[in-house]
Amino acid sequence: MTGPPEPDDPPNSQILARVRQWHADIHYLRDRGWTISAIARRPGRDRKTVRHYLTTDLDQILASARDRRLNGHLNRFKPYLRHRFRSGATNAAALFREIRESGYRGSRVAVTKYIATLRDGTATIEPKRAIPGPRRITTWIMRHPNALTAEQRDQLNRVPAACPDLAAASDLAHEFGALARERRGTDLTARMTRALDHGPPPVQGFAAFLPNDWDAVINGLTLHWSSGSVEGQVTRIKPIKRRSYGRASFTLLRTHVLAQPP
Repeated sequence: MTGPPEPDDPPNSQILARVRQWHADIHYLRDRGWTISAIARRPGRDRKTVRHYLTTDLDQILASARDRRLNGHLNRFKPYLRHRFRSGATNAAALFREIRESGYRGSRVAVTKYIATLRDGTATIEPKRAIPGPRRITTWIMRHPNALTAEQRDQLNRVPAACPDLAAASDLAHEFGALARERRGTDLTARMTRALDHGPPPVQGFAAFLPNDWDAVINGLTLHWSSGSVEGQVTRIKPIKRRSYGRASFTLLRTHVLAQPP
């Protein structure tokens, strides 16, 4: 009696369904004039991820997701494979049959490749943890701590260990954010002095630039008036202009702007 067929390709899963949904959502928003930055902000993804979904065929993205799923499924069995390999069991086909009986549902190719890395000494002991990008770390720092998930706070707390300068930068950014939210512009002088004395070079450069337009900065951090509503209207109009560029007259553009509710 022959055994079950080898699962060369994992079946549809929640991961693949989520990829399809992301692809559909991103293209839906893009077709309605959303910018890449605006799309990225809505679900909290990186701009590079959004651009990848916009420029890459869905089949290629699904194939990549299948590979990640397969490799991730193998990670659970890697300690066992390493133990068996050190014990003298170096036949990849036999090891594949062993872990398949224990619940492995990936392909034999993945097992063969991993055994090859054990054989030539290039295997990693633990799977690499994804490193958040600079843009994502900046978003976490600038966001109110209560708006972060537990996982995001945990990742952000590990960042200073890898880059001590970010600890000082994060503290100064939180203080500046509190000044802006609470309109305590009168406290800016003390915070700027601290930034110049203890901040990393980029923060020092930012603090040194503020006196060039000191009155405007203080007013922006103190008064209740702002240009936020104007900037919001500009952001609303830009996608309309892009859709009409080269294909419509000013009269039609004006009609679209007035007809679309703010």
